[in-house]
Amino acid sequence: MKRLKLLLPLAFVALAFSQLTAAEHHEKEAMKEKMASMTHLVITHEVEDAGHWLAAWQGEDSRHELFKANGAAHVHTLQDPDNPNITGLIIAVTDMDALMAMLESEEGQAAAAEDGVMPETMKMLIQAQ
Repeated sequence: MKRLKLLLPLAFVALAFSQLTAAEHHEKEAMKEKMASMTHLVITHEVEDAGHWLAAWQGEDSRHELFKANGAAHVHTLQDPDNPNITGLIIAVTDMDALMAMLESEEGQAAAAEDGVMPETMKMLIQAQ
C-alpha cells in the first residue's frame, strides 16, 4: 500500500510531463510545416564595414523589423569567417512580392546603402521548387 501511495503521485507527474512533451512536439511539428511551406532565399553581398552592417541587424528598430514588415518571417545573418565583410542573409519568406518590392524600393535601397552594402556584389538564390 505504501508503494502505491508513492507511485500514484509519480504516475500523475509522469503523465503531466508526457502531455507537455506531446504539446511541445505538436508545436514544433506545426512550426516545421509552416517553415517548409515558405520560400527561402539566400542573399550574399560585400559590405564596407562588417561591424556597422551587423549593428543594423541588432536591437530595437533593426533591419529584422523592416524585413518582417515586408514579407519575411525570419532572417538569419551570415559572415564569411575569413573575410567578415562578405555577408549574407537566409530569409524565410511569407510574401515574396512584398519582400521584392521592399528590396527594390527607395526605402530598401537607402537601408542597404546606409548599412554599407555594395550593390554590385549582391547575389540572390531562391529555393528550388
